[in-house]
Amino acid sequence: MEQKLSSSTKQRKEDHINICLELNVQSQISSGFDDLFLVHQSMPEINLSSVNVEADLFGKKLKAPLLIEGMTGGTERAQRINEVIATVCQKRGLGMGVGSQRAMVEEPDLASSYDVRSHAPDILLFANLGLPQFILGYTSKEADFAVNTIEADCLAVHLNPLQEAVQPEGDSVFESGVSTLRTLKKECDYPVIVKETGAGISREIMQKLQFLDGLDVGGVGGTSFSAVEYYRNTGEGKEIAAEFWSWGIPTAVSIVECRGVNTLIASGGIRTGIDVAKAIALGADCCGIALPFLKAAAQGENTLMSLVEKMCHELKIAMFLCGCRTIPELKKAPIVITGKTREFLKERGYKTELFAQR
Repeated sequence: MEQKLSSSTKQRKEDHINICLELNVQSQISSGFDDLFLVHQSMPEINLSSVNVEADLFGKKLKAPLLIEGMTGGTERAQRINEVIATVCQKRGLGMGVGSQRAMVEEPDLASSYDVRSHAPDILLFANLGLPQFILGYTSKEADFAVNTIEADCLAVHLNPLQEAVQPEGDSVFESGVSTLRTLKKECDYPVIVKETGAGISREIMQKLQFLDGLDVGGVGGTSFSAVEYYRNTGEGKEIAAEFWSWGIPTAVSIVECRGVNTLIASGGIRTGIDVAKAIALGADCCGIALPFLKAAAQGENTLMSLVEKMCHELKIAMFLCGCRTIPELKKAPIVITGKTREFLKERGYKTELFAQR
C-alpha cells in the first residue's frame, strides 16, 4: 500500500537532528544504572591485559559489545553524520543502525543519505522501519528494499507509540501489531528484531514477541522522543508532550523484564563503559547508544573515535575489577540492585537478591 510522504517529512527529520544536537532531550528520570552495583573483586585473579571484550551478534564478531544506534537519515546532514559513524564502526569493529528509512522507501532518491556500506563493508548493520508503516500497508517488499538497498544484515522494526501519540503528524496505529510482525518474520530471510525508542519493553510484550530474533529494550533514561516532539509542538500539544517527557520503563528494569529472549540489546541512557558492564551483568548481550555518539559524530571522526575508545576502556576496566575475562563471564557476575530499580522489580515479582548472590 502506498503511503505518500508529507511534504514536511524531510524537514521533520532535520528538526529531529537539530533538536537532539542543540536542546535538552534527556529523560528527567534515571535509567536505573545508578541503582546497580557490580561487586568489586579486590583480588580479581586476572590481568587487565587478558580481558577480552569481544562479542558475537547475529553471526558477526564485534570487537566490543556496542552498537551505535540509528537516529538519523534522509537529509544531507544525516548523510554526513552517518558516514562518520560508519567509518568509526568499521575501524573499531562495532555494530551500527541507521535511522528510520521510511523517507527512503517513499522517496528512493534519498537512499544515498543511508549509504554506509561504502564506508563500512564489514560491520553488523541494522536497517530500520516503523511498525505503524507495516500495519498501514508495508509488507516484506518494503522491508527487503530497506535491507537490500543499504546491504544491512538485520531489520530493526521500531516501536514508538509514545512518539506517534504526541507527534503532530503521528501514526498512532498499533492494533494487530503482533500478528503483523509474525507475518513479516515468516516472509523475511534475515534476522528481524524490534526496538523501542525510549519508553522500554515490558515482560508482557517480550513474551508476545519471542518468535522474533531479538529485542532492543530502548528504555527510559536516555533520549526522550516526547521531549523532541515537545520542542516541535505548540499550544496544548506542547503541554501534553511535556507531561509524557519521562513516560515508560527505566532501562535497567526493562533489561530484567526481557531476559531470556533470543538476543537482548540494552539501550536508553547508557553513557559509560561501566553502564555497559552493568547492562550485560543484568542480562543484555550487547548495548546500543545513540545521542552521545550522535553529538560526537557531528563534531567529526576524531571526537567520535575518542569517545568510543574511552567507553571501551571503561568496560575493560570494569570487567577486570569484577574478575571477568570475557563477556560470557560478565553475564554471570554478581550485581546488587538497590533503590527505585529494586522497588520496581520487587513489585513486578522479581527476586533481585538472586542477582547479588550468584
